[in-house]
Amino acid sequence: MNSFYERQHIKFRYGPLAQKTLHNVLKRELVEQFGFENMGLIADGLIGRFLEILKDFDPQRPLLLPGQVLWLAVSRRDRTRLDQPLWRSKLVPVRLTLLDAEDLVEASDGTSWEDLRERRAVRLLKQAYEQGGVLGQHDVAVLLGLGQSTVSRLIRQYQQRTGEVLPFRGTVHDLGRTLTHKRQAVEGRLQGLLTQEIARRIHHTPEAVDAYLIDFERVYQLHRDGKTLAQIAFLTRIAQSVVRQYIALIDEYQITETRVQQLRGQHSPPPCTNGKRSRPKTRNEEHNGRPSRRKVQ
Repeated sequence: MNSFYERQHIKFRYGPLAQKTLHNVLKRELVEQFGFENMGLIADGLIGRFLEILKDFDPQRPLLLPGQVLWLAVSRRDRTRLDQPLWRSKLVPVRLTLLDAEDLVEASDGTSWEDLRERRAVRLLKQAYEQGGVLGQHDVAVLLGLGQSTVSRLIRQYQQRTGEVLPFRGTVHDLGRTLTHKRQAVEGRLQGLLTQEIARRIHHTPEAVDAYLIDFERVYQLHRDGKTLAQIAFLTRIAQSVVRQYIALIDEYQITETRVQQLRGQHSPPPCTNGKRSRPKTRNEEHNGRPSRRKVQ
């Protein structure tokens, strides 16, 4: 019996110390300052989720190394419309390397910092993507202290030289009038690649790849029928700049009806009647109901 009372005494004396937690500090704030007096369970749920988010942003998980920075990238799976503010996008913390030992070694061997800019920019884009995020060109510009036009040029030169599509918002989220990934989707199908493989190479969903191929076929059919650039853009609701580049691709590869069959595979092309779109929607169109025409750097 004595042991029972002794345990109760200890619990009475030391038990309240267990309530000295950040969770309870936040709960008191919600209850006393934000009207959660009769919503204790809701407050507990909110605080629990907030604390989980804070853990994700802890720079010690994983440990930041010298030359690295914690940055916020838009999630690869984000579906926010272009006309919404960035804070509505799903953001994820990513650990990025601004400077590593290899950069310093090359600089000490006489390589100029200007010559290292491209590699550093490419590294930032790939690191963010590997961690589930996507950077915009403006992110890279701020991180490296460069102008956005310079970053755009570095990315364009790298992609033209290597044939690799880099994962930035213009390609991954299909924003703006970037043609590189659209071109590679068409070329990949002409080379006999499957949709899944093309999607992996250009950092897109299979549905988006099919959308590009159908768009290209629709432009081809209307171009073959003698429609002008403006007419094609109106009927397909594709930006004139993209139509112009599709036509250049048709002329460059001398696309014929037979080759179009390779693009089509098992799918029949949607009709272009009354200007209505019937092709699969890309990520941005799932929200807008129309193709994006806004240019994103």
